[in-house]
Amino acid sequence: MGCAVSNNNVVTTSTHVIPVPIASNTKMSNIDASHISTASNKHTTNILIASHTTQQTISETLAQKIVDQCLSCYLLNETTPQSLSARANAIQWCDVFVVVVSRFYQRTPFCMEALNYAKDRHKPIIAILAECTFRPYGALGAILASAIRSIVLSDDASFLHAVSEIIASTRTEMITNKNPLNVTDLSQINDNDMMHTFPQGSSTCTVLICTADDGDFVGRLIHESLLNTQLSLIVENLSKPDATCSVTQCTVFMPILTPQLEQTPLCRAALEQARFHCKQIVPVIAVEKWRPEGWLGLIIAGRVFFRIFDQETANKPFYDSNPITNLRVATEIACQPFPSETEREAIEKNALQIELDICKSKLSIWPPKRKSHVINSMKARQPVRVQLQEPHADSYFEHTHHSITRITFKAPPAIVDQYGLPKRKLLDCMISYQWGKQNLVREIYEDLRMRNVETWFDIWGSMQGSTNDAMATGVECAKVILVFLSKKYIESTNCRLELQYSVQRGKAFVILHTEPNIALQQWILEAIEGFPQYDVYSYDVLKQLINGVPMIDVIVQAVRSLAQAQPPDPVDDCSAEIFELRSLLDDARDALSAETGEMRYRTCTRCGQQYDNYLKNGCKKHSAYYLGGGSGLLEDQWVCCRQQTTDSPGCTSCEHIDQPRVFVEDPYYGTSTWKPA
Repeated sequence: MGCAVSNNNVVTTSTHVIPVPIASNTKMSNIDASHISTASNKHTTNILIASHTTQQTISETLAQKIVDQCLSCYLLNETTPQSLSARANAIQWCDVFVVVVSRFYQRTPFCMEALNYAKDRHKPIIAILAECTFRPYGALGAILASAIRSIVLSDDASFLHAVSEIIASTRTEMITNKNPLNVTDLSQINDNDMMHTFPQGSSTCTVLICTADDGDFVGRLIHESLLNTQLSLIVENLSKPDATCSVTQCTVFMPILTPQLEQTPLCRAALEQARFHCKQIVPVIAVEKWRPEGWLGLIIAGRVFFRIFDQETANKPFYDSNPITNLRVATEIACQPFPSETEREAIEKNALQIELDICKSKLSIWPPKRKSHVINSMKARQPVRVQLQEPHADSYFEHTHHSITRITFKAPPAIVDQYGLPKRKLLDCMISYQWGKQNLVREIYEDLRMRNVETWFDIWGSMQGSTNDAMATGVECAKVILVFLSKKYIESTNCRLELQYSVQRGKAFVILHTEPNIALQQWILEAIEGFPQYDVYSYDVLKQLINGVPMIDVIVQAVRSLAQAQPPDPVDDCSAEIFELRSLLDDARDALSAETGEMRYRTCTRCGQQYDNYLKNGCKKHSAYYLGGGSGLLEDQWVCCRQQTTDSPGCTSCEHIDQPRVFVEDPYYGTSTWKPA
């Protein structure tokens, strides 16, 4: 943020005692406390219903019907219970986590925090879909892809069906899943254990490193390591007598997580303050072979966190980076200013209103005829499977590989669209893999990048904030998922979640088997059926020729061909108000097309996809020329991406077109290209 760097490891500040902000209580369901049994009773079935307060009536109705069946039920929303320990305990207590899905739930951090924690605790999740015009996306969509049940609420009868499904699913799960015995009976939870006054420090900084005694060394180590950045940093040890905390004065809050910090009331209060004031939180775990599970586990649920124990682990080389470099990058990104959700929507609302006014001025009737925008959230999208051409090369087509590093990698700037809003980047593919295969993944990623394949995976600053959100966004933006199958991949909860969400979003697959004899579940076999699969047990295999073509180029051409065939995957990442404006604009453009006779949806002469004439992005063209005519020493290919056929998919993003195209040869250079490109 450009502030001067502090040279002090610990800053002594004056003490100001201020009230801790307390969110307003929301009325809980009128369920008698006797129905909330102790978790130590093995015969008790415990159901937690999580919702946003706007859906509280639905939660209360479901809860009462569940209690009528002699089951224990508890309600959780963004404000109740208030304390971190009570919220974490409620999630630990339940046998099944029921989430009432809505736009507000998706867009409320405290709601998503609870869902991420339930996922981390491996709780069976049941989704209640309460809004017919909303399809979950991001972390919510990804986690719900693995839900044991998804139920649509449409009328009173569906409530009875929902309760029946919840009870049946819960009893099934109870056969194989047991609750831990050290969970507090919810009737005895003290939700007033938050500090009523908070010793607020007055030091202003960009990054506040917060520690207890057992994490103080790591906190100072990180402070010293980040001094050469343009960030203002201070360290505050909250275990000290008369300690204060300047959490409200910082941009990024970096807690050094240790057992003592977890047991220190002031540390918990500091994190509650950081949550309340929406500070960017970058957690660092400072104890080897330890991970918090209680209220502190709730805080880091779904977040990217770092493990630094000492000087050695901080600087231990990991490929072309190390943990302290990764932490620096994450911190710099977290420090970048970004518009609030309200500010972003205000900008989009203004832009939509301008477009609506243009349509209104051209239409003879206003408002336009409205069509249904109901979404069938239960139905998975379907990918397009294509018949790939057999690889073949008549001339020399050598294998090439370039290595890339990030020795001087800087935090990337914010990506904004024409309205100044963050935008989703269209990707050719996302790499899905288990961490143990990263050597192979990185080498293949370098090949993809060299061939201009727009690819995402979770290194070099790609994972920021929420791991589940980052993964889900990668899936949503990608046309193709390049899966590195291994036995550990199949066993990994996160890899399985990634694959399940890819199936639900209707993504195409290219499968690389990195080990022999991998046993696949039936749903995986069905999902990848009809998609190209290759055995790649080592990188050297990719140099081998298939009918004269290196295997890596065969794989790349498969990715490109599949990507070009996939339809857009729109994401409804907005409030109900913005969704209504988007829908109204869509209807107005349909009406305008009908009145003027001008076709709105056209077929692109470059890629063959149908596109909206108002939204032309999503196509690709070649950025260089085509070399060859069938008689050279080298195989005919586009020099920009090594594809062999003249009509192969492009490699550089551009707008769709509907003009006729001609393939033109330049006799002087012996090269060819398309006009228009």
